Amino acid sequence: MRLIPDGRFTTHVFERMEVGDAVAFEGPLGRFTLHESRRPILFVVGATGFAPAKSILKDDFRRGLQRPMQLYWGVRSAADLYLLDTLRQWQHQHPNFSFMPVLSQAEDDASWTGRRGLVHEALLADHPDLSGHEVYACGSVRMVEAAVPNFIAHGLGEQYCFSDAFIPTRPAPPAATAA
Repeated sequence: MRLIPDGRFTTHVFERMEVGDAVAFEGPLGRFTLHESRRPILFVVGATGFAPAKSILKDDFRRGLQRPMQLYWGVRSAADLYLLDTLRQWQHQHPNFSFMPVLSQAEDDASWTGRRGLVHEALLADHPDLSGHEVYACGSVRMVEAAVPNFIAHGLGEQYCFSDAFIPTRPAPPAATAA
């Protein structure tokens, strides 16, 4: 979890919560799910957009889906890539699945030998013609808004582009003061 400046929930978590505090939440209510087809699947996810893709992938593996699936996961730094062992295990266990991490802010990280830049640009470099694919984009509004028009310009049919943009909750308005 990353602290979002003035975020109602993350500020509470980072500044007031203690180990053992109870948290009540309502799960996702969206419709970001896999659509049935025979097309190869490309996931392009930014940061926490990995969570919905992970859920879809786990279900696909459970059901024995054999469609080719590639996950492009963009984060700022290598430290933001969690569950790497799980992704490597999935890649080993499922020949139809591959994973490509992409770091957007790794200029000073000489130890990183993988892809750098924007995650959707890495996907397009590997797949300049997206006709015949399904693309699932999940992450920040900014990433999704930058990626989707580029995907369509590279042959992806709009009916095969599915997205779920993460929209942080706005801070609560200040309480009115009594006069």
